[in-house]
Amino acid sequence: MRIIIFKRPTWRNVALWGILLFVMLAYRENVTSVFSGKLKPIYSVNVNSKAIGLTFDISWGEKTAEPILDTLNKEGIRATFFLSSPWAEKHQELVKRMVAEGHEIGSHGNRHIDLNTLGAAEIEKEIITAQQVLEQITSKKVRLIRTPNGAYNNKVIATADQLGYRVIQWSVDSLDWKRPGPSAVVNNVLNGSRAGGGAKPGDIILFHASDSAPDTIQALPIVIQNLKSKGYTLVPVGTLLSEASSTWPPESNLKEEPLPAK
Repeated sequence: MRIIIFKRPTWRNVALWGILLFVMLAYRENVTSVFSGKLKPIYSVNVNSKAIGLTFDISWGEKTAEPILDTLNKEGIRATFFLSSPWAEKHQELVKRMVAEGHEIGSHGNRHIDLNTLGAAEIEKEIITAQQVLEQITSKKVRLIRTPNGAYNNKVIATADQLGYRVIQWSVDSLDWKRPGPSAVVNNVLNGSRAGGGAKPGDIILFHASDSAPDTIQALPIVIQNLKSKGYTLVPVGTLLSEASSTWPPESNLKEEPLPAK
């Protein structure tokens, strides 16, 4: 009969296993990403400054965008506007004003439909169609996209990435489209829907400049002044990415280098 003798693990082996376990736990999101293959848009970034990304979506409407531009101009704030191409085509003078006043233009797609319901070829067509319209109006490259309704899957993220885009989501939602009243919109941004959920460095704030969000006109000056008083700077997403050491969640880190600010 063979006798098997088990050797007692040395302290060195125990230490090595301990270190390996610590590394796996510390980077569990990255490990999960490698094995699951899940891709994510950018919700926020890690920065060493007090910069916060300010964004607005526009897909329809005539009344809200101009007063918001007036407020931003008065406060000396530059933001990112994610525009649906049919709206941009119809409101070219407003789009040109955005560019002239230093705002960044991102894509909000062509048709306002959930891209995750489409095949890769259709997703590509939607993105390129919007890109051609926006770049023709602005004479600038458009390389940021916020998908309609924030809908995405691996196919959407991968297709956008292949076309040179970074897909931008948000970490602070004003919920202005629900029309809860200006004070509620302000609270949603500054304090969040739960304790500790308000805007902080590296966050990306979602507002709408469509007519579906009339409360934003009154809420925006209060939000800006409050964040300024706390030492925060509100910047376009491209600028925020240029200052970032990494993006969140880890599955959104598809690029080796951050997108240069415009």
